[in-house]
Amino acid sequence: MIREKDDSIALDRLVRRYRPMIDNMYIKYFIDGYDRNDWYQEAFLVCYQTCKLFDGNSGSKFGSFFKLKFQNHIIDIIRRENAIKRKANQGTESYDKLLDKGKFDDKVAEDNDSIDVSNQLEKIITKMSGIELVAFQFLLGKVSLHEACTEARCDIKQIVQAANRCKKKIKRDQKL
Repeated sequence: MIREKDDSIALDRLVRRYRPMIDNMYIKYFIDGYDRNDWYQEAFLVCYQTCKLFDGNSGSKFGSFFKLKFQNHIIDIIRRENAIKRKANQGTESYDKLLDKGKFDDKVAEDNDSIDVSNQLEKIITKMSGIELVAFQFLLGKVSLHEACTEARCDIKQIVQAANRCKKKIKRDQKL
């Protein structure tokens, strides 16, 4: 009926029949931004396409064929989504790696978005305590661990703890 006449009522009945399979796929796979309605829309589309392709004379069952087509369709969507994410992340480098390489200053000079980064860092720095500011200088490689301890009048353990707090504040407050 669907194949010959594009009967939407028959298609709706068919999709309802396979709703448990569709719901299991919804639980098994995650597509960012897809709710159940989006999921069922995809199921309707794939079910319609499957009806147009399916040939019952070959001995295969429609349910198995539909499940395979729907699963492949969902996996294709996930692959496209992941490819977009990978493309967006190409050429990016974490703030920690930039600090470790000592290239933060060079990166700031090269990038127009550096003003935003600098403004964000200034806001974060205003929230740091005195010992955290010294620890931040240590993280940036501006002072040695010994110099940081002397300047902050504390031991190594306290500077390391302050450095860890700095990292947490930067990671929590950054809006990059």
